[in-house]
Formats: sequence, structure tokens, C-alpha cells
Amino acid sequence: MVIAIVNDLIDNKTNGSVITAIRFAEGLRSRGHEVRIIAIGAEGEHDCPVKERYVPLVTEVSAKNQVKFAKFEKKRIAKAFEGVDLVHFIFPFKFEKKCKELADEMGIPTTAAFHVQPENISYNAHLNWIKPFNSFVYFYFRQKFYRHFRRVHCPSAFIAGQLAAHGYKNELYVISNGYDPAFVPAQADKPKNEKFEIIMTGRLAPEKNQQVLIKAVALSKHAGSIHLTLLGNGPKKKSLQKLAAKLGVDVTFDFLKKEDLIKKLQSGDLYVHAATVEIEAIAALEAIACGLVPVIADSKVSATPQFALDERSLFKDNDECSLAEKIDYWYERDDERRRMGGVYARSAYKYSLEKSLEKAERMFADEIMDHSERSGEFALVPAAQKN
Repeated sequence: MVIAIVNDLIDNKTNGSVITAIRFAEGLRSRGHEVRIIAIGAEGEHDCPVKERYVPLVTEVSAKNQVKFAKFEKKRIAKAFEGVDLVHFIFPFKFEKKCKELADEMGIPTTAAFHVQPENISYNAHLNWIKPFNSFVYFYFRQKFYRHFRRVHCPSAFIAGQLAAHGYKNELYVISNGYDPAFVPAQADKPKNEKFEIIMTGRLAPEKNQQVLIKAVALSKHAGSIHLTLLGNGPKKKSLQKLAAKLGVDVTFDFLKKEDLIKKLQSGDLYVHAATVEIEAIAALEAIACGLVPVIADSKVSATPQFALDERSLFKDNDECSLAEKIDYWYERDDERRRMGGVYARSAYKYSLEKSLEKAERMFADEIMDHSERSGEFALVPAAQKN
């Protein structure tokens, strides 16, 4: 197949959706498909790089979260769409909407992914306390974008359930974003760390809740024997550094390349994922695949609890006392933690990138086949039709 992937940007390696798009593109290419990426920062042989679009006020805010919006350049994008079997969309923003309209004009089958959880928007806009806001965003995304697609990729059963509950009538394909096969347990027994090493990977942002982890370490009975590593960048870094200093928590902030990240995870003692909001959390899955036992926030708006094999790997969301208890439990049980590390590593196999790519191929093939049969009888509303 010749597949075009449309995404506002592809040059931010700290954005989970961008990383997923890159991983899927590389994986599809390795399976013999031609993939064309249409995005800011695209630089592959068949890719179509586009310019950034300035949005008053919004651009300044989004820049803090390392998000950019692409400018629709019809002629260049139309040329990139020539000979394409299917166009797949990552984000639901204006650029993607215009590209969807163009794909419809050119008679090209399309699918979309749901990667932008409304709760991510509300937390970063400090509007999470307004309960109807998230429902409105689900409604807005559905009306403006997703209702124009027959098939939608959902990275978890959790988000598929959320879409169904918010009136999405699409055929929902639950397909994990898949973890890189390079993430595996250490091949030899790892040496004992000088301090008990707890790791969390994720953007330093409000909804990721790293502050709860810092507070929990401070509350631990073994606080003086714990070193915490927070891997990621984001707007909360300075406030988290101040909190750790105030509470006397031994913490390192870092951002690592894949090879170094794998080594770090392989050498760790425990992985904590404190995020309240997650569509899936590949970062947690990568840690699990490396043989780390996870402790995960049991949040109602997060899919990450799906990775927990029992209650010992769950703590009450946004509750540092609950998390401190789980940290102490695993700290005091070396043998059980090592045993469960192997069990967790094996549990990750079903979320492998290879399995995800196979499912994505089936979704693409289903859409291409249906598109050829529909010929004007598309049951959903074409994107070009005005409200």
C-alpha cells in the first residue's frame, strides 16, 4: 500500500502522538509499504514538509507544550496525495480537516486516529474543574472532524469506550500504539543500585502528576534510600524542581535518547506512572517491557491501569499516601519484585508494535475495500459538506 500520514508536526520527539506517528511510519515501511508523511519537519524521501501556521494567542500557549500547527498548502499536498491508497490522520485540527476535504475531493479512502484526549486540553488550560468542558470537546471533535470518517483507531479499549459514550458512531478499532521491540529486559543480572531507583517517564505537565510522586517519595519510610529519576521535558519542570528541593527528595531530571532510555529502564528498581490522564501511556509499557514492576495511578480518565496485573501495582489517583504505601511494599520485597518484573515483561508481548501494525493494516485494507464499494453511498457526512 501507499499510505499518507497527516500530522501537524513530526519534529517534536517529546510528543507521544508524534512518536507514535514516526514509529508507525517506520514500521509500515519495514513491512513493504510506501509511507508519505505530511507535516512540519517531514524530511523523508517521499514526505511532504509544510510550513507552520501562526494562530494568534493559541500559538504562544501551544509553544509552551511544544505543539505547532501546520499551514495547509493545497497544491503541494495534492501532489503528495497522488497515487496514495489511503490517508491516515493523527490529529483532529484545522490542518487535518482541510487535508481530509482534499482527500475526499481526490476520492482517496481515509482513516483517523484518536490521540488528543479532551482531558489533556482541560488540564493544560487549567479548566479541568469545569466538568462539562471535556464533554464539549468530545462533541466538538466529533462534529468537526471524526463524523467524517467510517473507521477510527483507538489506542486503548478505554478511549474506545469514551468515544462510544460520547456518541461516536464510527467503527472503532482498538489498536495499541505498540512499543519498540528494542525495549527488553537486561540480558544479565543487573548490579544493585546505590539507592533504590524509581523512574517515571512523561512530559512534565499538569495531567502527568509528577508532583504526587515527589510527595510520595518524601513520605516513604525509606525516603533517604530512594533516588527518583523523572524523564521528560515540559512546563512544570521548574515547579517540580522547587518541590523536590523543598521536600528533600533526591531527584534527577533528564531526557534520554532511546538507547540510553532502555539502559536506564533496565537498571531501575521500580516504575511509577502517576498520570491522571492517559489514552494509553507507551512510556509505562516500555518500562514494563524492560522488566520493571509498575505502580500506576488508578484514574477513571486513564487507560494505563490496564497494564496492572494486580492491586499491588495500583494506587489511588492523586493520593501521595496511597502511592507511598505501594512504594514501601515493593521496596521491602526484592525477591517478589524481581519475580514480578519477569511476569510483567512477558505481559507486554501482546502490545508489541508488530501486532499493532498487523491490526492497522487490516483497518486500512477494510477502509480501502469499503471505499471502492461505496461509490457515493458514504453513510457518514462528507467533510466538504458544510454544517
